[in-house]
Amino acid sequence: MQLHEVLPNLGEDLHRRGEGACRKLETAMCRLRVGHTWLTQSYLLKNEDQPFCYACDSLYTVRHILIECLDFQDTRKKYFSVTDLYRLFREVNPSRIAGYLKDLGVYGKI
Repeated sequence: MQLHEVLPNLGEDLHRRGEGACRKLETAMCRLRVGHTWLTQSYLLKNEDQPFCYACDSLYTVRHILIECLDFQDTRKKYFSVTDLYRLFREVNPSRIAGYLKDLGVYGKI
């Protein structure tokens, strides 16, 4: 129920544009909010087991990548310091989130 965490009230506008936001960034942000990305959901199409983070031994989800993973903690601190998805998508500029994902090398897989 990731979308409910990010958007608990229907009708609330979450489509904030970062400075110079492009369609690719808007698409990536939408996918992250919903929790459906190629990186985390492609196993369904490939008929494989759900991926998990070897460092944390937990399921590889958007929440895990953006908020929880201890392996990404140092990189995450360079871009934002929020601890939940609700605040992340309201308080952090989308370009900072994209920068974090690019730094991890996973932005192209969103």
